[in-house]
Amino acid sequence: MTDWAEPLKIRPARVDDAKEIARIYNQGVQDRAATFENAYVTPEERYLWLVARPDEYPVLVAEVKHTLLGWASLTPYSPRACYKGIAELSIYIDRSLRGHGVGQELMRAMQEAAREKGYYKLVGRILADNQPGRKLCEVTGWREVGLHIKHGKLANQWHDLVLVEFLIPENLK
Repeated sequence: MTDWAEPLKIRPARVDDAKEIARIYNQGVQDRAATFENAYVTPEERYLWLVARPDEYPVLVAEVKHTLLGWASLTPYSPRACYKGIAELSIYIDRSLRGHGVGQELMRAMQEAAREKGYYKLVGRILADNQPGRKLCEVTGWREVGLHIKHGKLANQWHDLVLVEFLIPENLK
């Protein structure tokens, strides 16, 4: 659960969230713990990203008193029709609030949104040395299913990548 008195609200992202979504994502780039990406995004890029999103790939945000604390999104796993029921999840939490329950609330809300959209599986990729990210997956029902060795570089150092999945049994029909 969360560590603060005000209620945490999870809601669909709006285009006016673009600036804060970009800020939180850029923290992930800067911290070198959540992505191999090394380029920052602009609020304008995130605005266009939000405007262009199809309804079947939601973006959710967590907020307290209109302050964004984190966000999560679903993206296509593959363009092939045989993988239509699978989506990839990304999640980013404001660095000052990591470990305070925001990630768990967002993960559970996105799992429910995926269930409602008819997905039968969510997948994700986590830098192997991102122990908080791995723990978040563990406590929200995900399982580790593989490891890519030396999958990408951060600051000229190779890193492994853990593959995770979350099954939604009621949609496995």
